[in-house]
Amino acid sequence: MRATKYATWMINRALIFLTIIGLISGAVHANPGNRLGLNVSPLHKLTSSVPFIDIFKVSRGWITSCEFNWQKNRPIDPGCTKRTAFNTNESHLVTLDRNGWVKRLPTRGESPIFTTVNSIWDMPSHFPLGDYFVTYKGEGKITVHGSLNVTQQRPGRIDFKLTASKGLRIHLASVNPRNYIRDIKVIPKKYERIYKSQTFNPEYLKTIRPFNSLRFMPWQNTKDTLIANWNERTTPAHAHYYNNAGVPVETMIDLVNTINAAPWFSMPHLATDGFINNFARTVKQRLKPGQKVYVEHSNEVWNMMYPATHHAAREGLRLWPQAYPKLNANSRKMKLALNYLGKRTKDICRIWKGVFGGRRNDVVCVISSYAGGPTLGEEVLSCPLVGGKPCSQFVDAYAVGPYFGDYIARIENRNLLRNWSRQGARGMNNLFTEILRGGLVKDQYPGGAMERLTALRIKPNVKLARKHGLKLLAYEGGQHLLRVDRPHVIHDEKIFEFFSKANQNPRMAQAYSRYLNTWRNQGGGLLMHFNGIATINNHSYFGMLDNVEQHSSPKYNALISFLRGR
Repeated sequence: MRATKYATWMINRALIFLTIIGLISGAVHANPGNRLGLNVSPLHKLTSSVPFIDIFKVSRGWITSCEFNWQKNRPIDPGCTKRTAFNTNESHLVTLDRNGWVKRLPTRGESPIFTTVNSIWDMPSHFPLGDYFVTYKGEGKITVHGSLNVTQQRPGRIDFKLTASKGLRIHLASVNPRNYIRDIKVIPKKYERIYKSQTFNPEYLKTIRPFNSLRFMPWQNTKDTLIANWNERTTPAHAHYYNNAGVPVETMIDLVNTINAAPWFSMPHLATDGFINNFARTVKQRLKPGQKVYVEHSNEVWNMMYPATHHAAREGLRLWPQAYPKLNANSRKMKLALNYLGKRTKDICRIWKGVFGGRRNDVVCVISSYAGGPTLGEEVLSCPLVGGKPCSQFVDAYAVGPYFGDYIARIENRNLLRNWSRQGARGMNNLFTEILRGGLVKDQYPGGAMERLTALRIKPNVKLARKHGLKLLAYEGGQHLLRVDRPHVIHDEKIFEFFSKANQNPRMAQAYSRYLNTWRNQGGGLLMHFNGIATINNHSYFGMLDNVEQHSSPKYNALISFLRGR
């Protein structure tokens, strides 16, 4: 009897111990039941997120420049003017090696106007200041300019103290063509011991580590890229990642491996089958075994703002020239684009699954459409023009962008919103009252932003996904107070400022908590917040954090609480 009681006591103690361990673990790691990821910030916001230890990777280059005598008001280089002295707009004429390093510079007797080049940074006010150093290989004249003090300079290295986030640039006045300047790195002095072995900024890793997945569409420059062939891609050895082809796939995989997250890739709309095959092979070889990878074709192919949609419509017309003859031009273009999206997604999925072979279940093929238009979703999932089985049978998930709050800025509400923007705390209270409870904006969904979201963008898409036997995901999501459709363009700076402040208001955490739980409770799966670390100002307020050294905000706190199951 004593032995039985002792055994029972030991089992209970063990269960209590395991429960405590589970609670501690849950306080640190993401709750797998609350799947949440984020879209990384766009290329032009990389100086807000500063994801790499080597900040030269996020600089812009090369900007061509020429010499002008400002005192005598005449050119030193033939053809140079005051207007073109800093930028002659001849970057396409710079002689580069395959990794983007300047092999030679023109002399004053040659036809290009420029004789020197600069690499510059788009620097927000909160860019990390302090001690930095530059390292490089090769010979030539290289200098560092901006609000800084050079503390030491010798061949191969320049030390400087950055005192203000203004005008930082690397200037190449000459290079030795036989041993040109290359492998330039700009490193914060505090990371001198680790920069050779670590790629990513520890502050950046600390911020994004809790998230389950990263969508790399912005880093891939998916909206604007013209990349088609594998040999056109950016590699880790490239001078700059701020270019049309975006960040190297190897670097993106290394990042998700570092934080143990699932990558979400958007295949370029012009990409050949060969490009997609090589991309998939690189991911398979480099990604941690057992980790999921989400794959989709381009981005928002239903959205006429983007070149991919027009490309899809042209391809659709080429494939099905007689389709939908009775529709008006715009409706026909959309239907053709959606059917091509279905076909191309099916092709991409076949390639990826084939490459992964026995690991094919690690590949999650995603097809996306407009959250507010289930009929568009039905078109792409059924893809009637493609023939054979519906395209939904060749993918694993259906995704939409369930943003909340955009209706508040409709043109019919503009005067009310304008008044709120000028009422200080009272106006801000009205905005969040409408978001959370409704009743202040005339609308057929009087319960506010979450009731409207549920009725129009979640329930219909949950139903559609289930009809086709798919999971419902969110490729993007979060607040979207600004309407961007053309008839509703806003020019009032006070409204922009009002929305910017709202995104930093403590009540945004409450709105986000309601939003995330509404999505989950209605049947939504993995949600990819748009976006990560990006300067919040009057014209850009999608970021969860303003800069890499900020570790708390209403949005971020709500996202982390949701991840931890709170």
